[in-house]
Amino acid sequence: MIKEDEITKEFLENILECMEGGVLTVDKNARITFFNRAAEEITGFKRGEVLNKECRDILKSDLCQEICPLKDTLETGKTFFGYEIMITSKTGKRVPVNISTSPLRSSNNEIIGAVENFRDLTKHKGLWAKLREERNKAQQYLNIAGVIIVAINYEGIVSLINRKGCDVLGYKEEEIRGKNWFNLCVPERMRKERKDTLKKVMAGEKKEVKDYENSILTKSGEERIIAWHNTTLKDEKGRIIGTLSSGEDITLRKQTEEEMIRSEKLVSLGQLAASVAHEVNNPLAGIMIYVKLFLKKYKEEKLQTENTEKQLLKMDKELDRTTRIIRNLLDFARQSEPNIRSVDMNKVLEAALLLVGHQINLENIKLEKKSDAHLPPILADFDKIQQVLINIIMNAIQAMPDGGNLTIATSVAKGIRIGESLKDTVRIDIRDTGVGITKENMSKLFTPFFTTKEKGKGVGLGLSVVHGIIEQHNGKIMVTSEPNVGTTFSIYLEVMDEKKAKNTGR
Repeated sequence: MIKEDEITKEFLENILECMEGGVLTVDKNARITFFNRAAEEITGFKRGEVLNKECRDILKSDLCQEICPLKDTLETGKTFFGYEIMITSKTGKRVPVNISTSPLRSSNNEIIGAVENFRDLTKHKGLWAKLREERNKAQQYLNIAGVIIVAINYEGIVSLINRKGCDVLGYKEEEIRGKNWFNLCVPERMRKERKDTLKKVMAGEKKEVKDYENSILTKSGEERIIAWHNTTLKDEKGRIIGTLSSGEDITLRKQTEEEMIRSEKLVSLGQLAASVAHEVNNPLAGIMIYVKLFLKKYKEEKLQTENTEKQLLKMDKELDRTTRIIRNLLDFARQSEPNIRSVDMNKVLEAALLLVGHQINLENIKLEKKSDAHLPPILADFDKIQQVLINIIMNAIQAMPDGGNLTIATSVAKGIRIGESLKDTVRIDIRDTGVGITKENMSKLFTPFFTTKEKGKGVGLGLSVVHGIIEQHNGKIMVTSEPNVGTTFSIYLEVMDEKKAKNTGR
């Protein structure tokens, strides 16, 4: 029986000897009875140096003088798992270890000692320190970035946000991290739509839009407009687990753009006012003549003649024309909210020409209109595109002080490169036979406050506003010109995508 116990003991010691972690056993008096190779490597002590010595004299743990888990195990049989302590090696070096302590029992379940398994955390701690250092360094890089950087997981929970993001939103980092981005930072009217979009992106049903603009909600309840650039985050298996976004606060820029658009609209209104007044005056003068004629016939009791109906119909026609002109001018003048919807470019052109048509005639300009009757719709703000056409047409009129030809054509243009992609577009060309633009002025054409007009005839905002509106619509504007021959403006606006139209949320 003794021989069998010795064989069993030797077998167990061989197993413990091969273990990667340090292992020591103690008797009831906490004296070391076994010390494996890994324990030698961690502590620097050889087995012969530690056997029959008290554990505390060898390991010199910071817990030895306080509440010793080993002592508790020997007295109560309690097991302690995975606690961290600092031990002292033979050379005096402090070594962090993760240790577990369990009781050793006899065949009749009496506590006869304990076993401690411990693992050196030096490399582990160093790695964590390095990781913390790299994380802190990365956080510092993020914090000095002049844009918002935010990462959210598949549920919309914020896992990272930098200082700029906190500054714009008005929150402390701890008030945002771990919270749902949509519930905290998205205006209520937009939450459901954006949550649904994230859900579809996470499920791979929808591609993440890389660049777009939308509103966020600050702690004070203010809305800010952010231009976002987005990318999806994936795990090692390629599964989408969240999104990482950088965002620039463009609220002030947007407000400035809107002010510029309003200023240029006022300039255009001033230019149109005289022309519209003349155009409205003509039909009103005709109506006045008919009214006087009817009064005379009424007095002479000759009102019911065969020409009366024709004259009344003419009055009705002229009044209708006057009403349309005035209504169109009022529509153009009003401060309207952005209204993105399905738009027929030919109808926008008709509305613009109704306002500038009389001016074209007054300046002895021959208008040739070539409209494609089968244009597909575009997704646009009717009023802003009308303003673009009016600005360009008015420029063309001013470029032909002695008269000339103005040709306006609408058509479909497929495969046009806008940004990084090819798109099917609606194209509108506005061509004049005016003074043209010199090469040195071509590069400055869309620069704010650049103008070649005489003092008092323009502040140089018209074409920069035109350019801004076309950019807002993700479109493209091109100019070709030759001095003393003429200029052509070509505008390309993407054909409406039915799916995009449904997702505008407007």
